[in-house]
Amino acid sequence: MIGQIIKKQALLLIRNPVQLLLLIGLPIILILILGNALGSMMNGDSSGLKVKLALIEHQPENEQVENFLASIDNPKGTKVEQSDVTNIAPIQTLKSILTNDELKGVIDVREVPFSEKQAVLDDNTYTAVIEIPRKFTHDFLSYTIFGEGNKPKLQLYENEQQQIGAGVIRSLLEDLQRQYTLASFLQEKEIDQQVLAVETALLNNNQQSINQKNPVTSKGYYTIGMAVMTVLYIAATIGSLAFMEKRIFVFNRIIIGNMSRWVYFTGILLSGMIFGCLHLGIIFSFAWITFGVSWPNIMALLLVTFAFSIAVGGIAVLLTAISYRLHSETVTNFFSGIVVSLMALMGGSFYPIGDNSTFIQTLGNLTPNGAGMSAYLSILRGDNISAISSNILFLCLFGMAMILIAASTFPKRGEAV
Repeated sequence: MIGQIIKKQALLLIRNPVQLLLLIGLPIILILILGNALGSMMNGDSSGLKVKLALIEHQPENEQVENFLASIDNPKGTKVEQSDVTNIAPIQTLKSILTNDELKGVIDVREVPFSEKQAVLDDNTYTAVIEIPRKFTHDFLSYTIFGEGNKPKLQLYENEQQQIGAGVIRSLLEDLQRQYTLASFLQEKEIDQQVLAVETALLNNNQQSINQKNPVTSKGYYTIGMAVMTVLYIAATIGSLAFMEKRIFVFNRIIIGNMSRWVYFTGILLSGMIFGCLHLGIIFSFAWITFGVSWPNIMALLLVTFAFSIAVGGIAVLLTAISYRLHSETVTNFFSGIVVSLMALMGGSFYPIGDNSTFIQTLGNLTPNGAGMSAYLSILRGDNISAISSNILFLCLFGMAMILIAASTFPKRGEAV
């Protein structure tokens, strides 16, 4: 008889194509939209970042280097070679960093004459402008080699509307400054810079990162995020279908037919579990075929899916019991309209907000979708079952708690008729 109840729920769902399309089509559409829109940010890819940088020099650096070499008289007996001066020339070093292969296609460096400075500053397409004062390199060499004069400074103008790109330029300048500061300190203390370099030949060439894990792509992340969010709508849908049966007296006729209410209760529970598993299987299969999202450990995937289905079935039967008790569908509508969205936000379905706060991450893992998402992500990274045992245990305990609460709330035989 339980099988007949499950079959009846399946037929009711199939005969509602709009609801079925939302349950299956909605996560697929969201995966496509969010995966493409936030893909570069999630994958750490800088291909979406374009920086247009203007470089304004008041005086050519090679001219300043020649003037510096011609003006020094080595008052401290310091031997200065032209090759050494050329190697530490700051502007040449800065240009080589901005135009290296790693930043090619990201930073567009344009050398602009000083006469066009104001026009460049007024041009909103520029991310940042670096102005190099007159005699900057000359003063830099004097300060670095002989410790004479004041430390020269570059002028950086940032576009407030392109803060990320401007922050990249600022970080590059700060990193270059730290390198020169370290080199100056080593020279002042007469420490050979080669002392800081570790001879790679002394190390074992077979180097391996500790706790190395597989990267999770944006498509993989949002496949999991949308699957664990939309599967909760399965519970709300089953709760709505069950309440519709009460409204048209199907449940009352079942009770009058001398069938135990626990048979109907178990049918609703198993319906939520089975449909939840099917929903997750369809989404993950589509992501595997379309996006290439593969799972390293199929056994762990099935185990988490089963544990998650227990939680979904528990929520479905709890919503049914509360709706029957209150003679209203308000709780089910509130769950599907507000609670699911809040749980998805805390669980990280839209963005990994838990990475910025341990408290939010812990709070998110106390939701069934958050615990399921953490477990699925761990599987994608290559973790074994023992690493996700706490998430599996939480999902099972959560589902059992929902079932027990629903059993105590479900109407008794005399109350149902």
